[in-house]
Amino acid sequence: MKTMTVGEVYRAIGGRLLQGDENMTVSRVCTDTRQIAPGDLFFALRGENFDAHDFVDQAIAGGAGALVVSRDVDVQPRVPLIRVGDTLAGLQALAAYHRRQFAVPVVGITGSSGKTTIKDMVASVLQTRWSVLKTRGNFNNEIGLPLTLLEFSPDHGAAVVEMAMRGPGEINALCQIARPTCAVITNIGTAHLERLGSLENIARAKGELLEHISADGFALLPGDSHLAREQARRCHGQVLFFGLEPGMDIYAREVRREGSGNRFTAVMGDTLHEIYLPLPGKHNVQNALAAFGVGIMLGLTPEQAAAGLSLVTLSGMRLDIVDATINGKTITIVNDVYNANPDSACAALQSLEEIAAGTRRSVAVLGDMLELGSGAVEGHRRVGAAAVRHHVAQLVTVGKLSLETAHGAQMEGGVPDGIMCCQNKDEALDMLWDVLKPGDVVLVKGSRSMRMEEIIKGLLKD
Repeated sequence: MKTMTVGEVYRAIGGRLLQGDENMTVSRVCTDTRQIAPGDLFFALRGENFDAHDFVDQAIAGGAGALVVSRDVDVQPRVPLIRVGDTLAGLQALAAYHRRQFAVPVVGITGSSGKTTIKDMVASVLQTRWSVLKTRGNFNNEIGLPLTLLEFSPDHGAAVVEMAMRGPGEINALCQIARPTCAVITNIGTAHLERLGSLENIARAKGELLEHISADGFALLPGDSHLAREQARRCHGQVLFFGLEPGMDIYAREVRREGSGNRFTAVMGDTLHEIYLPLPGKHNVQNALAAFGVGIMLGLTPEQAAAGLSLVTLSGMRLDIVDATINGKTITIVNDVYNANPDSACAALQSLEEIAAGTRRSVAVLGDMLELGSGAVEGHRRVGAAAVRHHVAQLVTVGKLSLETAHGAQMEGGVPDGIMCCQNKDEALDMLWDVLKPGDVVLVKGSRSMRMEEIIKGLLKD
C-alpha cells in the first residue's frame, strides 16, 4: 500500500477522527492482531463469532499506528482513532479508494471452479512483462479482496484478482471495489447450487462481473458453455470465447502429453504458438487458453505468454504431485484437496488417468462434495461414473454423500480392484495402508470442509 495520512484515510472511508494527529502516516492495513506490525492501520472487524474491538489493546501493544472502530474503545490519547458505522464497509471503501490511484489492467476472475488455477496462470503470463499483484490464498471474498487491493503499489503494472461468490449481488459488490478492466469466467457449474437453486441463477450471479467491463475492456468466456454465452450480452467490451475445439476465438490443436504436462498449439486469429504447460489434464489446457488470451489482449507477445505458461506453478493443494514411500511402497500422491464439485472432480480424475498413463495403477480417494442441494445425488453419481471411464483401478469414498459416488461407479460397471466406502477419514486411512501397492498413483479430493488433506498427512507420517 502506498503511504497515507490518517486524514486521507478517514476522509476516504467517511469516518470521524475522534483523537490523534491526522498527519500521522500508515503504510499497511491489518485486521488480525496476531499479524500486527508497527505503524499498521488496524480495522476492528466484527463477525458472527468474533469482535476485534475486544483486541484493540493487543493491536496497540503490537505497534498499531491508528485504529478504525465502530464502537467505543478505551485507548491512549496519542493513538489516532477513526470511528465509522461499519468497519468492514470502511475497509472496502479504503480499498476502493486505493484501487482508483492505479491506472493499470485489473483482471477479474470468477467461475464455479478453476478460479485459482487460471489466476495463477494469468499472473504467470503477465509477470513476463510486469510486476503483478495477485490474490493470495483464499483472499477472494468481501474481506480478502479489499486486503489484496490494499497491497497495490506503484511497482505493480497489473493485478489479477479472484472473485468468489455464494449468492446474487456478491460479485457486483466486489467489482465496485476492484473496478476490473477485463474479465474471465472459468465455467458455470454446480458449485453453490444449494444456495442459488439453478444453474441459470449461478450463471446470472457470475455474469455480474461482465457488467463492470467497459467498452475498452474485454472478457473471456468458456465457449462450450451455453450458460456463459447467454451472459455475454452483459459485457460492454469485446467478448472472446475459449475452448479446446475449433470455432472458438481461442482454441488448442495438436494437444499431446509430454512428461508431466501437455504440449499444444494455441490458435487465436492469425496467431499460432506452441506452448508447453507443465500441468496434467485437458481442463488445464483450456485454462491455459484463457490465460494466453488475456496476455495477448493486454499487448504481450505470443512468446511472452507462452513463456509465462511454461513457468506456472499452482497454489497449494491443487494437483500437487508428491512421490512418497509409504510402508516400504513408493507411490505418487496427487493432492487436489482444496475443494471439490462435480466438474472439478471429473477434471481431476482425467488428470489422474494421464499421470498413471496406462502403466500404473490408479486409486481415487473421493470425499463428499457439499452445497450441491438437489443436485447432490446426480453430481456424486456423475463423478463415480467418471472414475470408471477414466480407468480408476480402486475407488475409496469418504462420507455419507459419497456413497452415491460409489453407486455411480457401480452403475457404470465398477472398477477392477473394487470400491471401499468409508464413513470418515480415519477409516479411509486405515484401509489405504492395507490396499496401496508399489507404483500406485493416488488422487485425494473432496470439499474443503471434509479436510481430506488429513488423509495425505496420515499417509506421509510413515
